[in-house]
Amino acid sequence: MENPGQTQGRAPLDLQGVRYILRELLQVAVHFTVLLVFAGEWLWLNAWLVLGLAIVFQVIQAVVLQRYNPGLINRRGRVIQKETKTFDKFFVAAYVPLSLAVSAICGVDAGRHGWSGAGAVVVSSGVLLYALAWFFGLWAMAVNRNFEATVVIGDSGSHRVCDRGPYRFVRHPGYFAAMLGAIGYALVLGSWWGLAASLILILLFVYRTAREDRALLQELEGYRPYASDTRYRLVPRVW
Repeated sequence: MENPGQTQGRAPLDLQGVRYILRELLQVAVHFTVLLVFAGEWLWLNAWLVLGLAIVFQVIQAVVLQRYNPGLINRRGRVIQKETKTFDKFFVAAYVPLSLAVSAICGVDAGRHGWSGAGAVVVSSGVLLYALAWFFGLWAMAVNRNFEATVVIGDSGSHRVCDRGPYRFVRHPGYFAAMLGAIGYALVLGSWWGLAASLILILLFVYRTAREDRALLQELEGYRPYASDTRYRLVPRVW
């Protein structure tokens, strides 16, 4: 089974790697801008808190990946590849506007009107959940050298089954982390309406998980025995 990161040396950033880093930073900047614009308040502390957390986590991610999974940053530079599954192209097309809509709703709710009225306990819980999501997702990225930006199965990705780290508990820990992050994001911003809107994103990840898992069972050698040993696709003890 896959055991990346133990003997590989540091992989220098190439153009694709730079593209990935810039894309991640741009995504953070765009969501931050949407939050402030829809909040109508440039000093909304919750939005600045999210920005600070995101930047810290991005720096930690770059350092950890260069240590334990060198080269992954470069490979994630390309989002849509010719081998990307059709269902995942749909996912990407739906995820981008939906995630921006969640930020807009949080801005209008918690930033502009204060409808939710969530207090410090809710925000603090959101910070903890947001950090946990980033940790769990980064753990998955660190141990799985095939943690591509989209679902790619085949020789071009030299795809191998990974059963280490969080993959011992669920078959798609990256998606589980993304769902936790969506919940934590809304809570950090103190928006119950944003949390409700995040449920659409969660359902989108459930759809992606089901489709990817089916494709892996059919196309990836060794995945069926792994799936027999690791029963849960997405949420431990649930599904």
